[in-house]
Amino acid sequence: MTEAEVEAVCEVARAHELRVACHARNSESVQMALRHGVEIIYHANFIDDATCSMLEAHADRVFVAPTLGATYTTLYEAGPWGMSVEGGERRGLGEELRHGIQNMKALQRLGVRVLPGGDYGFAWNRNGTNARDIVHFVNLLEFTPMEAILAATKLGGEIMMRSHELGQIKPGYLADLLLVDGDPVQDVGVLADQKRFRTIMKNGQQHERPH
Repeated sequence: MTEAEVEAVCEVARAHELRVACHARNSESVQMALRHGVEIIYHANFIDDATCSMLEAHADRVFVAPTLGATYTTLYEAGPWGMSVEGGERRGLGEELRHGIQNMKALQRLGVRVLPGGDYGFAWNRNGTNARDIVHFVNLLEFTPMEAILAATKLGGEIMMRSHELGQIKPGYLADLLLVDGDPVQDVGVLADQKRFRTIMKNGQQHERPH
């Protein structure tokens, strides 16, 4: 999109009191989004130091979701669907993943809100496996398990503009709870293993009985 097109989209959104989310991968597109008030940026894999600093300056209003899980599975787990690791590397997926990892580490250090999730629904990146992103944040981005959990929960409430009732265990908040067999602070992988789920509650009501 051109600068004028992005400006027009954001102007119309503001007129309707709506937020704008965008898919932007390189420095030019991310900076364009920031100039026009975009609040949710997906990918941001190929950004430079100046763009990281610009994101830091807008850290109080911007969220970044790199969707690394989709890149990871397409590169390493899409073989049964005809995409080899070598083929993924030729398409630049390896480079995209490596740059994305480096830049998300930098943004997290700068205090930018980096969230898991996004681009699920492919055959090799199925809906229902989204919790793997939390594991990727630990294994790839070197988040601590608690940092990764908070990115998915507390920051999840913030990105949905419902931080007053979602994403934390506090009085007055919706009781959306997952009880697992294990300690996710010691092994965050238990959150991605449905066999370890014991109780799922949604707004204080048992959503699914333990197996």
